[in-house]
Amino acid sequence: MTRVFRWCTLAGITAGLLGLTVQASAATGWTVVTPPAAAAGADLAGSYALSDTDAWAVGELGDPTTGPETPVALNWNGSTWSSVSTPAPSGSTPNWAFDGVAASSASDAWAVGEQSAGTKIHDSLYEHWNGTAWSVVDGPNEGVLNAVLDFSPTNAWAFADFSVLHWNGTAWSVVSGAVPALRVSADGPDDIWGVSRDDMVTHYNGTTWTSTTLSAGTPDLESVVALSPTDVWVSGATTTGTIGGILEQFNGTSWQTMALPSSFAADGLGAVTAQSASDVWVFSNTGSPGVPLLLANWNGSSWTTYPSPLPADTLETIGSAASSPSHVWLFGSDSVTDGAMILSFSS
Repeated sequence: MTRVFRWCTLAGITAGLLGLTVQASAATGWTVVTPPAAAAGADLAGSYALSDTDAWAVGELGDPTTGPETPVALNWNGSTWSSVSTPAPSGSTPNWAFDGVAASSASDAWAVGEQSAGTKIHDSLYEHWNGTAWSVVDGPNEGVLNAVLDFSPTNAWAFADFSVLHWNGTAWSVVSGAVPALRVSADGPDDIWGVSRDDMVTHYNGTTWTSTTLSAGTPDLESVVALSPTDVWVSGATTTGTIGGILEQFNGTSWQTMALPSSFAADGLGAVTAQSASDVWVFSNTGSPGVPLLLANWNGSSWTTYPSPLPADTLETIGSAASSPSHVWLFGSDSVTDGAMILSFSS
């Protein structure tokens, strides 16, 4: 999960949420992680950190002008990233891509996506990890699968552009009345949150699905992280007025527009992730060379910005971010390596 962002100004910022921005030293900042050689040319779109010693990043690998595109999966074992073989569905042109990944344990993970080009373009792709290997799993063809959640071997969810699917341990099926989403996050199986490529936030409380339209600047939402039923964050960009990013937080009752560091004023937020209510990360870039990647942390009362570890002329695209108890990851693609971008921050 490449993305194109559109930016606008923040409106209606609550004065009490404003915090000082402090520049952090590079010595305590982010570092570039060299991806596995097998991931050269990869575009990483989705990610999930199960723990400090088990994380996944997925996307697509290859150039359709020179050869087939294949789904790519990278795994973190606590010390290194490695490329894990992923099959493509048989009997069709093998141009496939992953958009999302999630895991409930070291032996239970799902990656979802689509056929990116070829004879079955936009057909759904479901793959399962059993602790040893990835395998293709049959499921309803609901087009592009944007995201996935995995709570147990008998409880997983996949989100398409126009539908939501559930895995019961035996088969995938379309869920009537569920609300589709582009990105999803969950505090548990009874507290699922999603965002669309517009101003809609979706929620599942274990029984019913609801949707809420946010009004601050008509946001184009791109990322979500749910810490608890009373602490949910969504990020993206406004689509009306002056260009700028947007970050909103749900406190269990209402949504509040959060003030961002001044350096983020002209760009939308490509991703948000969090380790706790007092440790929230946001990331921004314009997708243009010479414009630095922006990274900032919210400690519950103020922002700290961090310098980008990438060269100034890097053309980077944010794919997703993920957090474990003592590690934060940012994934995407960059022009320097002409392939996967992996950035790391250890606390």
